[in-house]
Amino acid sequence: MPTRESLNRPVQFFTGKGGVGKSTVIAAVATRTARAGQRPLIVELGAHTSSSQLFNGPTVGYEPVEVTENVYATRVSFEPALVDYVTSRLKLRPIAKLVAKNNSLRRFFLAAPGVDEIVTLHRVAELDANDAWGPILVDLESTGHALMFFDLPNVLNVFLEDGPLRQVLDTVTQLLHDTERCAVHIVTVPEPLAVRETIELYRDLHDREWIRLGHLFINRVPPAWFDEAGRRLIRDYLDIASADDPCRPSLLLAQHLVVRRDVAEKCIHGLRRDIDLPTVMLDSQDDSSAQIVRSISERLERVEDS
Repeated sequence: MPTRESLNRPVQFFTGKGGVGKSTVIAAVATRTARAGQRPLIVELGAHTSSSQLFNGPTVGYEPVEVTENVYATRVSFEPALVDYVTSRLKLRPIAKLVAKNNSLRRFFLAAPGVDEIVTLHRVAELDANDAWGPILVDLESTGHALMFFDLPNVLNVFLEDGPLRQVLDTVTQLLHDTERCAVHIVTVPEPLAVRETIELYRDLHDREWIRLGHLFINRVPPAWFDEAGRRLIRDYLDIASADDPCRPSLLLAQHLVVRRDVAEKCIHGLRRDIDLPTVMLDSQDDSSAQIVRSISERLERVEDS
């Protein structure tokens, strides 16, 4: 059974359905660790980044940049990651840049299955080997991408013999299989579609015995605005309110909030029943991004102290 210690692993991967606030949770984890005296590095994949917006910081590129005090971020894109990978093999960066910019070679690399993920994993392993950062917090793009990301080393292991790519594969495989260094966290929201996908993701990850699962973050939990007496009052008034009653819109809104909370509680019950992970509940908030990040990071500190 994973424990809260997974929040202190040197390399932490975060996955979950799109739109569940994964990047916000990562930003909060980074803020918590920065306040504890560490230098967290957020690793974002794909074309878009969230760190700049969440922290109101500078643009995030391939080279790590400080987005807020003691919190750093980098965006791993294919071409510079490929240059780093080729450099690690050729030991001459100018030649590596020429290789990466050669259109024919680029098409070859892009067409080869798994190369994008391999050079990305190589970059993560490279950052992990650099004592300047810690922890490394990797923002995976989607649930499907996460499964492919973690499966790739084992799949390629069957096909690769000795050689440069084999050496890279061995390095990233060793990192992913090191349960003392790595943990995989799942982020979700208490909504039916997200819950179903999250439970399937958990089962898929749990079946991969080499993966160390960490925490389940249930984000955007709606508040309980009304106690049982208030709920009865809403029901009673709605039963007698006419269609043109000026209070009816407010009563319908209140009823909607009650139903939303009820649905969330059922979803949370299902998640707790089917997912055997330490769980952190994060309330829904209407504040600015920066305030939400601070609030969640303070919640995580209380989890650590409990």
